[in-house]
Amino acid sequence: MKLALGTAQFGLDYGISNTTGKVSDHELQQILQVADEEGITLLDTAQAYGDAESRLGMMATDNFQVISKLAPGTTAATVRAAVHHSLEQLKQPNLYGLMLHRTQDYCAELWQELQSMQAAGLIGKLGISVYTPEELDEWFAHNPLPSLVQLPANLLDQRFLRSGWLDRLKDAQCEIHVRSVFLQGLLLMPPALRPLRFSRFNAQFDSFDALAQQHGRLNLALAIQYAMPQIDRFVMGCCSAAELSDIVKAYQQAPTLNTSELASLMSDDIQLLNPALWGQL
Repeated sequence: MKLALGTAQFGLDYGISNTTGKVSDHELQQILQVADEEGITLLDTAQAYGDAESRLGMMATDNFQVISKLAPGTTAATVRAAVHHSLEQLKQPNLYGLMLHRTQDYCAELWQELQSMQAAGLIGKLGISVYTPEELDEWFAHNPLPSLVQLPANLLDQRFLRSGWLDRLKDAQCEIHVRSVFLQGLLLMPPALRPLRFSRFNAQFDSFDALAQQHGRLNLALAIQYAMPQIDRFVMGCCSAAELSDIVKAYQQAPTLNTSELASLMSDDIQLLNPALWGQL
């Protein structure tokens, strides 16, 4: 199972398509139960996801491995306390992986501290979360090789595929995790519910909708088609157990797109691809 469960909605009111707010305790318990039953074994969280770590720690998560990300601004002087705090919150003996939430927080002393905790068995894989191929260009030119990289990708956002970085990371034996497969749910929203500020991108959304109909699949199944063989995990967030069940079913039914179909959906408009810029629309 390549699906991993994203947990931003467990600690924050997160996602443009999220109409219910932060997930309730009861629903969180149900989501984790479905994830366990469906064979999802990895939880992806972060110190910056509100109280997601502590809420996970209050649930039965013994059957899951956990990846977390350091809070932006963590330094070499504070990183040990930060990692131990995460482990205490999560009630986990160790982390499957730990990532820098921002690559600009890197310094040699911080990385050495992380490597020391890795050697002590507190951390499995050390990695980075990136936003653009250019970040990877900069990192690999100057910094140590990570064993885990998380990046955004979806059928509209093909930057890492087209730049060759998916192949380069795999050649470097990096584990690749992809987030934003649904573009925060924007790819799944019916036209009537899509915020008006996105109307300039209607041509891209119409092409996506038409291709889903052509393949006789729901948009959800088509969106998950971004299952490139280089990718090890797809980090999927959800707000309910029913949503997670639908995601798993769609993952199992995802159609295979040919090269021309894939290329027809690609967008180069960074204002669409980067949710941090949506406020400017």
